[in-house]
Order: sequence, then structure tokens, then C-alpha cells
Amino acid sequence: MTMAKSKCNPITVIHKFGGRRCPPPAVAPAVKDWNEWDCDPTKTGKPRQKHAYGKQFPWVFDMLEKAYVLEGEATLTADDPAHHGAAPVRIVPGDMVTFPKGWKGQWEVHSFIRKRYAFFDAKGLQVDEVEEDDDDDAMDAGATLESKPQLSGRSEGSGKKGKIVEADGDEKSSPMPKRRRK
Repeated sequence: MTMAKSKCNPITVIHKFGGRRCPPPAVAPAVKDWNEWDCDPTKTGKPRQKHAYGKQFPWVFDMLEKAYVLEGEATLTADDPAHHGAAPVRIVPGDMVTFPKGWKGQWEVHSFIRKRYAFFDAKGLQVDEVEEDDDDDAMDAGATLESKPQLSGRSEGSGKKGKIVEADGDEKSSPMPKRRRK
């Protein structure tokens, strides 16, 4: 019996995406309308939809995400090197990074990092996030990351809807993308 070989689906990086005309921290025109996320490795606290804290943390990408790094540096190491690439990936300002759906691994944040990001469905259509308040009701006061594993500024399975913006500008409802911590 022959086992099917699984396809390797690593993080991909295009260095200096903005080129000479748009060096970081300038925002490349292609990503100017994307959401912004940052992480401060020198602080601790509960993560919010657009802010995270800590030098190292696990992460799972439940949807394909593309991100443009505005500032800071981080190294991402896959939990399953055979499926998501063996070499750790270092991202720096000016990088356009594609995080494949299903990628699981560790973030090591070397310096305050800020990125613009967007989610995409299997057809390559951008899926917009529903904005949430910074008061994350998914966690009880005093809860820790270990006690609430699905943190990302929204709770998994919250039933909130996102929208798919098609190439012709039409919008339609879609289940909210889930991005969570282990």
C-alpha cells in the first residue's frame, strides 16, 4: 500500500514588496486598506483583535492570511516541518508574507512588530473581518492564555459574520474567519 504524500504548504515571503518607491514603514498601495495588527514582546496582557503581547506564543491560521510587515521582526517556526516547511521563517519590514490555511507553529517576536493583514478564501477573494471592541468578552477577568485557548480578539464559533468582497465590488455574507491561539 502506498501512502499519499502530503503537500508541503510553507509560509512564503516576498522581500522588499514595496520596492524602492515604497520602502517601509510606508504602506504599499496594495495593502493600505487592510487591517493592522501589532505585538509588543516587552509587555504581557490579554490579546485583543488587533494587539498581542509576549515574546513567544503558538498560533494557528484557520484561513489564508496575507500580511505586509511595517516594522519589527519575528521568526516563525512550524510545528509540523514536513507539512509547513522545515526552516524557520524570519520576517522583517517590507516583507509580504503569506500564511497558508492550517499553518500551526510558534511566533518568536524579536522587536515590536506591526503588520497590515487580510484574510482570503479558497478562491482568492478577500474576506473582511468584523470589527470588535477592545473589551474582549471572550475572556473572564483574570483569565490567562492557558485557560482560554482560542484567543484572537473574538471567540471561536461566535456566529459573527464577515463579508466577502468580490472582484466586482459586490459583498455577500460569510462565516467569520477564525484565527486562534492554541
